[in-house]
Amino acid sequence: MECLTQRRRLRDMDESTCKIILELHRTANITRAADRLAMTQPALSKRLQAIERDFGVRLVVRTPKGVAFTPEGEYLAREAGKVLAHFGEIRTQLMSFGDRSGTLRLGVTNSFARYTLPAGLKRYQADCPDVSFDISTGVSSEIVKLIEDGRVHVGFIYGDFDGPFERMLIGQEQACLVNREPLDLAELPTTPQISYLSDPFAKRLLNDWWHSHFTAPMLIGMRANHGDTCLEMIANGLGYGIFLSPKFTGRSHRLYSTPLDYANGSPFARNAWMVWRSEFTQIALIGRFIDFVRNNLDVFDGH
Repeated sequence: MECLTQRRRLRDMDESTCKIILELHRTANITRAADRLAMTQPALSKRLQAIERDFGVRLVVRTPKGVAFTPEGEYLAREAGKVLAHFGEIRTQLMSFGDRSGTLRLGVTNSFARYTLPAGLKRYQADCPDVSFDISTGVSSEIVKLIEDGRVHVGFIYGDFDGPFERMLIGQEQACLVNREPLDLAELPTTPQISYLSDPFAKRLLNDWWHSHFTAPMLIGMRANHGDTCLEMIANGLGYGIFLSPKFTGRSHRLYSTPLDYANGSPFARNAWMVWRSEFTQIALIGRFIDFVRNNLDVFDGH
């Protein structure tokens, strides 16, 4: 009887519950999961307790590094993924009936979501007010994975990734050196750097640029978990930073920002792309949005 009740609860899981379980399983950290779900940590903890109470099992165990899923929790996370995928299939089918109403699932990098996307969506919704958006944020490699899995319809990424998707170039960003005082390039190997990059692709770009100029390794003075934190450390004279997106530093009047080039004189830059799976263009709503971006690059390239 208890197993039958649990199967019914699995069947009846709502989309919000699935997202909570999957995000917590992905991050293994309540604070990070709450941040990505736009919830407070106490609210997420309370919701997790309610889910455990509803299923009558313990899903996670708290550890010094975060949380670890129990065997029951691992099983529920797998089932939540199936349920969420089913929600996506239903939504995709419903969206095929029109191009001016429905929900678009977008995957965007944090800097694109913060500095570029709002103006683009404002213009889009002036023409299509009945379209809503489900937006996932992360580093470019995470967005590429969401596109590959079909969990988002359209992605906005930085960097030349390969994958089973279509792409359109929408802009380019040149990396910059940021410091509290003017800093000569030759001083970098002996000056502490504040590192904040987490995307493996971005780290590889930075290493390639560095080795085009220097044989000595980077002197990492400290690591920060976000670009804004890095800027505050720089403003307090704790080191310099290298930002692949100048938008992060464009609003700071306290710091010196210098565009960077490779040793051969070419810009240290990365391309910005819109990416999507080709089969999604058959859905009128998604195809219309892609065409809108193509015809409004003055907004979506961030300039």
